[in-house]
Amino acid sequence: MVRRKRSESQAQTRERLLQAAADLFRRDGYAITSLERIAEVAGYTKGAVYSNFECKEAIYLEVLEADAVSNREQLLERLAAAADADAVIEILAQWAQERSRHGGWSLSVLELARTLPPGSPCLARLEDIVREGWRGLGGYLRTRFPNGAATGEVLGALLFEIAYAPALTFLSTPDAGDLVRLVLPAQLGLAEQQPVIA
Repeated sequence: MVRRKRSESQAQTRERLLQAAADLFRRDGYAITSLERIAEVAGYTKGAVYSNFECKEAIYLEVLEADAVSNREQLLERLAAAADADAVIEILAQWAQERSRHGGWSLSVLELARTLPPGSPCLARLEDIVREGWRGLGGYLRTRFPNGAATGEVLGALLFEIAYAPALTFLSTPDAGDLVRLVLPAQLGLAEQQPVIA
């Protein structure tokens, strides 16, 4: 019974640390967010962070991966319910627009990537997380719309790079939704009718 209570308490501590880290990394970025601040926001000491995570990179990568998986699953559910290509394009345009207005994750990924030496295990894991997102979205679209020229991974990369482009977090035009509407019909192998973007 004592062991069970201890493991439940450890799981709760870990979950609170992850939630605090997610909020801070998303809002403040990677460089500014410290382990001390994560512990403080979660209501623990820095020792609690180190007893659950090896380093700042480890907690960041776990938070990023969990957020990426959750968001991808939600997006794929919405896409699966879309009746036709126009609905798929509109869902992806709205998704890109939402993501572009909240640039915390894209900027923090760049911050971390710039600090890691080439060939480091953390950089390899970061690349895996990013590519898994590309493959998940692009693979779904390529299965549903097999006539486009790009591979699933490249199609996913195109959409993610539009959605998370740093400049789109502060520039109002063109917006990410418009860019998706412009390029996606051709990438899905649909008719060449393209919207005009001013």
